Amino acid sequence: MQNSFGHKICKIKDLFHDDRVDVSIRQILIRVFHYLGISSDKSDEIIDECINIAKNYDTLESYERSAHEILKKEGVVEELPKKLDKRAHIIFNQIKPYLLDGSILDLGCGDGRVGQLVADFGHHVVLAGICENENIENIKLPFKIFKKNQPLPYGDNEFINTLVLTVLHHSDDPLFLLKEIHRVTKDGGRVLVRESVYGVTKDNLSKVESVRGKYYLDLTAEQQKMVNIFFDHFYSTIILYSEDPEKKIKLPFNFNTPGGWKTFFEANGFDQEKVDYLGVDQPTVPEYHTLHVLRVIK
Repeated sequence: MQNSFGHKICKIKDLFHDDRVDVSIRQILIRVFHYLGISSDKSDEIIDECINIAKNYDTLESYERSAHEILKKEGVVEELPKKLDKRAHIIFNQIKPYLLDGSILDLGCGDGRVGQLVADFGHHVVLAGICENENIENIKLPFKIFKKNQPLPYGDNEFINTLVLTVLHHSDDPLFLLKEIHRVTKDGGRVLVRESVYGVTKDNLSKVESVRGKYYLDLTAEQQKMVNIFFDHFYSTIILYSEDPEKKIKLPFNFNTPGGWKTFFEANGFDQEKVDYLGVDQPTVPEYHTLHVLRVIK
């Protein structure tokens, strides 16, 4: 199996054939569970149980359902969303220095918390998502649903800023979506892309960030991609598990390296003005992130 960039995508059970990937996933999960207030002994027990299912499932659906039930019973499913407000503040502070004056589209806005913080800062913000998160009703901002692989429900050159925060790797067709982002953003406007990446080292990080990301940064690029696949699946289809096929989040795993994203952007009408290496910057979503600051060229 390959993603849109021609990169190999492993099955979940095959990830654990690599001992270093197995160890890295376990160590990262321990840190997440500790952050949620789960004891060391209980964390080890939960992780062993979930990973044993991941290694031996008959169907992916059975793994997702069984692991979700374990995490729900132990309070993980309930506790994680409570920590997302802090996550939104982290992201807001990362993007705030790069926002231009004027209208902002938060594309793939998730629960809308980041968009609300941007609006509270004084910007005119509209939200868009492929479905309506249950928290959107608490966010008093305009919201539209857009369909995958369909034109965005906005006119040409409508926004001076577009936020694309950990969205592209979830897109079935990132090239089509990028072209739509280019269409709805004004010439000279700014697009802020925050992505989960692989193929990274500690070179661009502080000592504190290097230590925090040790279990990830010590892996090869291919192993890092495997860890990304596990956690993307873990959050999107286990924590957010649904029995309804229509509500299941589809995962194309369209991950790329920082350099790969830069090439992709600059080949499709954008100038990458800067990339911020954010590192493993969130305790609830332990992935290595970069922020790509793009200028639209028309």
